Amino acid sequence: MVEETLDRSDTRRLQITGGSTYIVSLPKRWVTEHGLVAKDEVRIEWRPSGTLRIIPEGSSVRKRREVEINLDELPKVMILDHLIAAYLAGAQLIRIQTVHGFTRDHRRIFRQFVQSTRGIEIASEGENLIEMVTLLSPSEMPIHSSVNRMYLLISSQIRDIVEVLTGGDSEILDDSSEREREVDALRLLLERQIGQILESSSIEDSLGTSRWEAAEIGNIVRTLERMGDHTHNMSKLLIEQKVPLRLSIGERPLTAIPIWQNSIKSLIANFRRHDVKQIHDAKSALMTARSRLSEFETSLWEGGHETQEALFLDKLSESLRRLCAYSVDMAEILLNIHSHRNATEVTL
Repeated sequence: MVEETLDRSDTRRLQITGGSTYIVSLPKRWVTEHGLVAKDEVRIEWRPSGTLRIIPEGSSVRKRREVEINLDELPKVMILDHLIAAYLAGAQLIRIQTVHGFTRDHRRIFRQFVQSTRGIEIASEGENLIEMVTLLSPSEMPIHSSVNRMYLLISSQIRDIVEVLTGGDSEILDDSSEREREVDALRLLLERQIGQILESSSIEDSLGTSRWEAAEIGNIVRTLERMGDHTHNMSKLLIEQKVPLRLSIGERPLTAIPIWQNSIKSLIANFRRHDVKQIHDAKSALMTARSRLSEFETSLWEGGHETQEALFLDKLSESLRRLCAYSVDMAEILLNIHSHRNATEVTL
């Protein structure tokens, strides 16, 4: 790592020409790597931190990130993990090889990987070699649209859960697993995009998100994915336990749901709106709801419910409490983003 860092940095002296213009020479290796020649243009950007960024706009060099996976060197249970790691690393081509030929289990894992991601397709397939390519450009899927899609999937699941708890047919939850898979796929797509923003200035520009902010959005994406896990857990609970009692929206623990719905809607809107008071109000409401759910869970130990009902309500309340807790985390991340956007650089 140290050698790579040294290879990619250099110290040059400023020179003055014409009495008023400062110039600095570019490293020959950098120029040749990007296929530049004399009189080609480069773009120079002045970053908020004061650093300059030089972009080889006239470069004719095109690069593609490739990852090779040798199945003969991996335990079968780790194959999917390595495929997802290659996807998150921004690979545009994933080359999978094996000397012994692909088994039926291998091909099932490959199908699962393609279904769990966005923009991945099998380009060529043989007995010993499969190549997967990425068809989706990072800029084709705006980050805020994907985050909003995750929110809509989770909030629609909560609405269905409320309907079942208040007497509706549990069949409306049959697609719960499918919705969770879509939330997970969007999380992987967003983490891939965020990784590309951190590496590439051109992708940073095309998506309109700074590297610092992209890292914070990554934290929000992970909180949304955990919310999706808990809505899925609640759906499974309702399907498997056949809902031992009917509740009303004005009855604990369901009283927390309207608070969560209003708060998360306000937080998602503040990706663009930047209304700090709304973030404060949402966080305060969520913290109060979380505290009341904790009190409710403690009260279940005092009796008043059949054992099955008490266990059901406890699990339901715990998932709702975690939804509120993750939403509090989101509010804090949004405050971080707001503070960063409004910070100013001063010369000491």
